[in-house]
Parts: sequence; C-alpha cells; structure tokens
Amino acid sequence: MAERAKPTPQAIEAWVLESAPQAIVYANSLLRDNQAAEDIVHDCYYRLLKKANEYDLLSDGTKLLFRSVTNACINYGKRRDRVYGQAAGNADTQPELPDSKAMHPIDRMIGRELEQAIEEGLTRLPLNQRAALELKSLGHSLHDIAETLSITTSNAAVLIHRARQALALHLAPYLEDRR
Repeated sequence: MAERAKPTPQAIEAWVLESAPQAIVYANSLLRDNQAAEDIVHDCYYRLLKKANEYDLLSDGTKLLFRSVTNACINYGKRRDRVYGQAAGNADTQPELPDSKAMHPIDRMIGRELEQAIEEGLTRLPLNQRAALELKSLGHSLHDIAETLSITTSNAAVLIHRARQALALHLAPYLEDRR
C-alpha cells in the first residue's frame, strides 16, 4: 500500500478555516447554544488533528468532522437532559438577522415572529431529523448526510422529508396570509 503524502500545515490550516464556520453553525443548530457549539467543534477538531496521520483530512476531513460534531452534540444533549431534566437549547443566544435594522418595524416584528416559530418548529423535531435537515440546508448531498449520520441514503431522504413536513405543518398558521 502506497504511503500518502503528509499534508502541509498550511493545507490543514486552510481546511480548518474553510470548514469551521459551517461546523459551528451546524453544531449551534443542533444544540441552540453558541458557546457549547463552539466548544464541541473545537474538541472535534482537536481529536481529528491529533490523528491527522491516520486520516486524510484534506479529502475526508469534512465528513469526519460533521460526523464527530453530530455524535458529540447527541452525547451533549443526552448528558444535559439527564443533568437538567430539560431539552437542550437557549433561544436567548440566537443572533438577530444582520439586516433587521433596515426593515420596517412591522416587517421586523413579523420576521421575529416567524423566526421564533421556525426555531420552535426545529426544536420540536427529533434530533436526527433536525440534523439531516440542517445538513441539507448547508448544501450537503444525501450521500454525505447519510455518511455523517451513519444511515442509508434513503433513510436520510426520509428524515429530510419528514422534517420538512413537520416544519411546514408547524409553520402553516404563520404562512397562510402569504399564499
């Protein structure tokens, strides 16, 4: 078996800089806690970088990272539920839309109401459905989602479909006037 070339520190740094924002957004979408999401992503990077000689981070690193983040978020959520006896999440840590000040006050109020409804709808989804939907919204293919969540491609498609249906049902009262 041929030895693969060891990536340069600059190539690894470029991979981290490219993948970190999406990984943090993904972790935050699962946990609804910015600080915990950043901590988990950093821990996952630390573990992956410790084993950089075993993995091909430049080609497989993003898939490994998202799988690690998914598993770490699930574990964190289970531990937090046991400790606090409640679902993970903190709506107070969610950032405002960047251009919200440019909007008319009524539009901003409607936007906040819809944003809260979406947040609530996502929180009600089972974690595997939310993870699949978040990965899809980040532009990942069904194959990548299936690999990340350790499921089949058809199961990933079903999870996304069910998540979209549940979210549409939850948001229907908010979107009736817009049809």
